[in-house]
Amino acid sequence: MLSIITAVIVGLVMGAIVYGADRLIHTKSFVVLGCDLVFGALGAYSGTYLVNYGPHLLGVDILPTLAGGIVLSFVVTYALRRFVFKKAVA
Repeated sequence: MLSIITAVIVGLVMGAIVYGADRLIHTKSFVVLGCDLVFGALGAYSGTYLVNYGPHLLGVDILPTLAGGIVLSFVVTYALRRFVFKKAVA
C-alpha cells in the first residue's frame, strides 16, 4: 500500500512540473492541470509496476516512476493543446 501511495505522490509532482513548464509557454488552463495531475499519477503508478529497474525508495523503482509520470503527462498535455484546444504547440 505504501508503494502505491508513494508512486501516486511522485506522479502528482511530475504532473505539476509538466504543467509548470506548459504554463510558461501557454495560458493557464484548469483542464490541463487536472489532466496532468491525474495522468502523471497514472503514469508513475504504471511505470513502477511495468519496469523493474533502478534504485528503490519506499517500495517503488525511482527511474520508471519518474519517467512514467513525466512522459504520460507530457503526452496528455500535448494532445490536449494540439487536438482539443486546436492551438499551435511550440
